[in-house]
Amino acid sequence: MKKWVALALGTGLALSLPQEVPAEKSSKADDAKWKLVWSDEFSKSEIDHSKWNFETGNWIVDKDGNPVAAGWGNNEKQFYTDKNENAFVKDGKLVIRAKKEQASDQFGTYDYTSAKLTTKGTFSKTYGRYEMRAKLPTGKGLWPAFWMLPEEDRYGGWAASGEIDIMESWGSQPDKVAGTIHYGETWPNNKYTGKDYHFAEGDGIDKWHTYAVEWEPGEIRWYVDGQLYQTQNDWYAKEANKASKYSYPAPFDQDFYLIMNLAVGGWFDGDVDETTPFPAEMEVDYVRVFDLKNGKYRDAVEPTYSDEEVVLPEGAKQPLEDGNLVYDEDYIEPTTTVTNGAQALNPTYWNYVALPDFGGVGSIDVIDLAGSRFADISIDQAGSQPYSHQLIQNVSLGQGGHYKVTFDAKADAARSIAVKVGGGPERGYAKYSDEGSFDLTTDVQTYSMTFDMTEETDLAARLEFNVGLSTSGVQIGNVRVEQTPREAFDPNATKPMLGDGNHVYNGTFDQGAMDRMTYWTFDPGVTKGTGTVDSVERLFRFETNKKKGAPATLVQQGIQLQEGHEYVLRFKARAERVDGLQVGLNGSDGDAYFPLERIALSEAFDTYEIPFTMEAGTDLMSQLQFILGSEKGAIEIDDVELRDVTPVYIDPSPLKNGAFTEGLTNWGSYVHFDAQAAVEAVNEAARISITQEGNEAWSVLIEQGGLELQQDQTYVVQFDASSTVARSFEVTLENAGYYRYLSEVVAVTPETNTYTFEVTMPVTDVTGLKFLMGRTEGSPLGAHDITIDNVSVTLK
Repeated sequence: MKKWVALALGTGLALSLPQEVPAEKSSKADDAKWKLVWSDEFSKSEIDHSKWNFETGNWIVDKDGNPVAAGWGNNEKQFYTDKNENAFVKDGKLVIRAKKEQASDQFGTYDYTSAKLTTKGTFSKTYGRYEMRAKLPTGKGLWPAFWMLPEEDRYGGWAASGEIDIMESWGSQPDKVAGTIHYGETWPNNKYTGKDYHFAEGDGIDKWHTYAVEWEPGEIRWYVDGQLYQTQNDWYAKEANKASKYSYPAPFDQDFYLIMNLAVGGWFDGDVDETTPFPAEMEVDYVRVFDLKNGKYRDAVEPTYSDEEVVLPEGAKQPLEDGNLVYDEDYIEPTTTVTNGAQALNPTYWNYVALPDFGGVGSIDVIDLAGSRFADISIDQAGSQPYSHQLIQNVSLGQGGHYKVTFDAKADAARSIAVKVGGGPERGYAKYSDEGSFDLTTDVQTYSMTFDMTEETDLAARLEFNVGLSTSGVQIGNVRVEQTPREAFDPNATKPMLGDGNHVYNGTFDQGAMDRMTYWTFDPGVTKGTGTVDSVERLFRFETNKKKGAPATLVQQGIQLQEGHEYVLRFKARAERVDGLQVGLNGSDGDAYFPLERIALSEAFDTYEIPFTMEAGTDLMSQLQFILGSEKGAIEIDDVELRDVTPVYIDPSPLKNGAFTEGLTNWGSYVHFDAQAAVEAVNEAARISITQEGNEAWSVLIEQGGLELQQDQTYVVQFDASSTVARSFEVTLENAGYYRYLSEVVAVTPETNTYTFEVTMPVTDVTGLKFLMGRTEGSPLGAHDITIDNVSVTLK
């Protein structure tokens, strides 16, 4: 199931049916290998508030209570309440009831109410068996779910820190339920994998069933009524500004809490219709959590991928002689034009897709360009989505393969396009690659991206060039998708500074291989000691008996130092029975850039700082050394960082092309599928032509990212704006984790006005300026144009 930003979905409704006596409350898990550690049998007369909390409302809000997205990021229509009418205990069962009734808050008015219960703050756990016995409602647009989210976003915003959907169901498809995990990077580069369970004929979600997962290190198993129907063990977590993925089995190695809810509408099962019965009820007999009786969970086994070529099965589009999985690279065969959603894609050759649903109108031709034949896409109407215009070819991908996509491209005017490889509708349009954004110029350039195919083999994967949202024509040629060997990993190679300014990789000892020592080399010297990282504490620990001779060392190579720059080395450390360690930086030839310095340690974790200036010339392969000694005892080290503190030039005007003299260069745009809009540069201004605003403020937006703003500095944000229909929209300055340093709502009219705001940065951060022009007070507004010009972010 797809979800947006730091949220997970799951909601659904249940019909009021004649009373059915549930089976005896029992679980095979009780008398097998599992022992009960937490439960709610709903035997009290009311909901136990020591176990369950209520989430209320319809909006995702930030930590300051500012609205971020309506419909819980999923276009849901219900307003969650904590009222007895929406959640109560009756006859030993919890009932979550969705009602067709209006509710309002400061953000709007909603046509349905329901309830969402969580154990956040009251109970969370890592590993175990989690089960619910329930009877679920049927009806179009009803979306009941039993799922889990992390108590803390340890690895970044949703879905980098993970989500486990134990069960969610479609009210319109009562013959099946789904089980899914969400993981990867922060949205939109999140991933999800899962499978459906299909009931026997005559059975379904409106009967009593037990839904469970068994979660162990490196493995999650899904069950319905004790029947195993899927196992997942391949996932990852990656946060921006980190050198590597977090060590497996992250993100599923931390405490998660439980959630039960019943949503109305949303993208999972669509909106309700006249056949959907209300009130609808989700009945829960019990919720139980178990631990292994012997406490011995399996050892996690990190997924590995062979560099041997994946052999595609019979019936696949086999690679051509040169290894290319793309057929008709030179566009010799006719391209199939698809302008009707019922029309099938050509399964072998190229397709140009411009569906009327998304407002794209254009055509495709073939031209000679730079000595090759290129597809030339002419765009008459930009459409409301990146996928309003698509160049698509199906390719066959094998699970476990490592693939590289390369292509040449240019545009009639500077613009961006989105490229991805993913599944078709039968795969829920799952993303196999990241959704790469490529900035095209008026010159032919070569672009590329790589990805691992972690999903099951797909013989009809879709290579998509999404070129909507602009009327600038696009030319694409020399397209290749080929299986390639994975790049050899050298932990000792030179290490460019990370995005957060740290020159030390994996200084927190929680990334890379499962030993969490990636990028570090431990040498015990003569001590025969150990240097390890505990999977819970996640810090480096050295232990030894006293020995004479060469001391133990911990080293990271490839540190980049520039001549004349000022640095600060910072780390935390403590010791047991050892009075200290030595630390230094030197070149690969042994030259010391600052001499070994003795650091006196205590039994308490303290932070140590060493400033120095690089005076020996630039060295991209220097070595950071901790000399741990050879005495009996232990030393622990954590949070190692090396930062360049050389006074830097602060860009007084980090936002570029604010007058749109270069079209939409430096600017990006997004139109969600629930909205219709086109973004163009007209008369050296940005014009956003909106037909439908969508359901969230962010359904229509333009933005410029990469704005590095400095701590304690005040910036002035200014722009001109007008709208052919009087309305309001939001202006934000926010980072990649959606934290807002500026959040303002401006009222615009047909008359052009200038708007000015100030923001003082509490920290140095890379931000994006966003204009959110989707749903607003008074929506729907009808067709209208917003014009934005003379945008600036300047240092005060």
